[in-house]
Amino acid sequence: MKINRLLILLSFVLVPMLATAQNWTQDTTFVPAEGDIFSDVHGVAVDGEGKIWVQPYYATETIIATRNGALDTLSTRAIYIYNADGTPNEMSPLLEIEWSDDTPTDTLGVVWLEDHYEGFSGRGIEADQNGDIIISSWTRLYKVDHTTGMGMAKADVPDMCAITETTTDAANNIYVASVCAADTPILKYDSNLENPETLITLTGSFSRDLQVAPDGNTIFWSGYTNGAVFKYTKPDEFSGFNATPDTVLRGMRVESYDIHPVTGYLWVGSGSLNDVPAAPWTPQTWYAFDWTTLEDGVTPTPLDSIHWVPGADVSGGFDQARPRGLDFSADGKTAYVSAFAAAETDVDVQVFTTEQVFTSVEDETAELPSGFKLDQNYPNPFNPTTNINYTVGKSGFVTLKVYDITGREVATLVNATRSAGDYTVTFNASGLSSGLYIYSLESNGVRLTNKMTLLK
Repeated sequence: MKINRLLILLSFVLVPMLATAQNWTQDTTFVPAEGDIFSDVHGVAVDGEGKIWVQPYYATETIIATRNGALDTLSTRAIYIYNADGTPNEMSPLLEIEWSDDTPTDTLGVVWLEDHYEGFSGRGIEADQNGDIIISSWTRLYKVDHTTGMGMAKADVPDMCAITETTTDAANNIYVASVCAADTPILKYDSNLENPETLITLTGSFSRDLQVAPDGNTIFWSGYTNGAVFKYTKPDEFSGFNATPDTVLRGMRVESYDIHPVTGYLWVGSGSLNDVPAAPWTPQTWYAFDWTTLEDGVTPTPLDSIHWVPGADVSGGFDQARPRGLDFSADGKTAYVSAFAAAETDVDVQVFTTEQVFTSVEDETAELPSGFKLDQNYPNPFNPTTNINYTVGKSGFVTLKVYDITGREVATLVNATRSAGDYTVTFNASGLSSGLYIYSLESNGVRLTNKMTLLK
């Protein structure tokens, strides 16, 4: 998904950490075309034209290929491509990668290596900043033109048992890691899949995905067997990453990441019913966080969430869906999520929509509604009272509410019509426990939030 360098200006009403998403509604109109097989999906990506690309793990189609003068019927890991309205795109299914020059055609999932075929399973799919598609196929990376389906570049990633889904920064550099992460690097390629650079050497665990911040100075990586997310940082583009990462989002068993195209929030898949996340996280749920505030050892409050809708397994088992794919439409109001090992009766891609109002700007400049402002409370930290200043630029109904770290509403400070002007309200927390609280101001369809700390 295309990522702008964004300053987050608008947050959402918090949802309870163990509940399904309140802000997102499942859209059941997106279904595969007859004959398409969404079996054990390993990734989903939205390209620069809003088309949805879906990558299964296993072989789903066959193709007749000629190698060394002989015809062979080969299995292939097809990529299925859908228009934004859910209809199959004319390029779908994409069975092989063709090139504009004399580069030999690659059959997705089964490639010719000089004198033999090698089976490559689907390992992830990502859209870069131009909307072109980066395909992870076992230990090979492909870059594909999203308008034609033609190959643009490819690279064989050395010394890895298999590769993760990729991630790209604002400069279109491409980052990838190993599924078997013991003593293997996070690699950075340029936009042409050339000039690989080792950034970090990982110590262990099985991994499926990673996420880089737009400026390339922060990387989030996790092995879903180690129960946490590791945050690697560096001060600038000329420095190296810290050897010892911060451990954030403890208890999660993450297999997918994405950054929301409007808010810039980091979305993280919590884990599955096989690799169950620890409390307070709920399995089969994607949570949103302001990644700039994630701290070592601190359990943050999620700002939004989407929960996989479990299906019935015809064999009588539970829905083992492992959250392995997430991407958003350009306006951020449609989310496409995919799962590996979902129930046998499921379509392994689900679509969710929201009516939330997202506000953001590029290059750290703000364009909020004129005169609408929520100040930091003072004093902060406080005990037991604090003042909150806010400004209403247009007459309308105003609410100002306070939530605890679980998303439970603990106080309503304003719930009335207000004329344009400046206001101050005093919050008395004498009946509450010490901790982090969120206060949220809403008027005329726009919501602002901020944090405050009660210390007794």
